Amino acid sequence: MKEKLTKRQIQALNTQEKIYKVAVELIEKKGFQNITVEEICSTAGVSIGSFYNSFKSKHEILDKIFKLADEYFLKVVAVNIKEGNTQDKIIEFFRYYADYNVERGIDFVKQLYTVKNNLFATKGRHMQGVLQAIIEEGQKNGEISSDMTSEETVNFLFIAVRGLVYDWCLHEGQYDLPEATLGYVKRLIKAL
Repeated sequence: MKEKLTKRQIQALNTQEKIYKVAVELIEKKGFQNITVEEICSTAGVSIGSFYNSFKSKHEILDKIFKLADEYFLKVVAVNIKEGNTQDKIIEFFRYYADYNVERGIDFVKQLYTVKNNLFATKGRHMQGVLQAIIEEGQKNGEISSDMTSEETVNFLFIAVRGLVYDWCLHEGQYDLPEATLGYVKRLIKAL
């Protein structure tokens, strides 16, 4: 049985959520590098002490953004991708990826796709793990070549699709990202 939260714990969680939402809005408008903890606190109407009770640093906000994406891919995408062969599953995975970016919005995604954000290169993320499991199953079943390791194949696919998302950002979201992703991934998996 879960312990009931105290009023103070509930207030702390509400403050943390408020800070996070304000930080995301500011990131969307100004970019991560162009905002400060002081600005986040001022906009959220909280003290700097409250910020540091909720987050160790401004960078922990980015960590949370990526953690939420990883949780979505682990708890939603991995559970929903069960039908079809390995190629179908890879295509479906990247449909979810494209939709996830579109749902976040072009302005927000543009702020994440910067060389100053090295979280894309973090090893061991659930998002990549979900795709790696699909690829490993496909290699085991002989549906995908084992010329590259499953990890190399994940990197190969993500480099291409992230490049497409970056291009979508450069073009201000003027084309249908899920449709473009579908076309790219269908071509890419022929190489597998």
